[in-house]
Amino acid sequence: MPDARLRLFGGTPRGGEAYRERCEALAAELGHADAVVFEGRVEDIRDAGAAGNAVMLSSISEGFPFTLIEAMSCGRATVSTDVGGVREAVGDTGLVVPPREPEAMARAALELLRDPERRAAMGQGARLRVIEQFTLRQTIDTFRSIYTELAAGRAGDGAGLPAWRDDRPAGALG
Repeated sequence: MPDARLRLFGGTPRGGEAYRERCEALAAELGHADAVVFEGRVEDIRDAGAAGNAVMLSSISEGFPFTLIEAMSCGRATVSTDVGGVREAVGDTGLVVPPREPEAMARAALELLRDPERRAAMGQGARLRVIEQFTLRQTIDTFRSIYTELAAGRAGDGAGLPAWRDDRPAGALG
């Protein structure tokens, strides 16, 4: 797809300048300098998520992928690596590929770019998934439910006390 552009958002951390320069040089060496744009830091991450047709996250390590949640909230389909909580967060609203397999990531990205109907459907599903599972209201309701169960004694050690509660003095063992 000669008209496709890879737009990379995020500032270069101090000490990472040489790495960025190597990435820019590699894009030029491969003849793709015009197809790769280093956008730099953005004030509002939603601007980055809404900027393209799909959002990619190629992490080799990830806790909870807030970047993907932001992109999904913008109605973007995603391509990401199967690390940390990515698969759980994305569900079936994006494509998940093995980490450290750039060919698989490229194939998935091209698959989405070549199928605007599927991409749009995944983006709509992604936005709904965020609304249903990852809003502040949903998080508060989930914690409220957990605390209510704990207070009612329906969870825990079966004796009415939650498993984490212990009436022994601090530091007591056994």
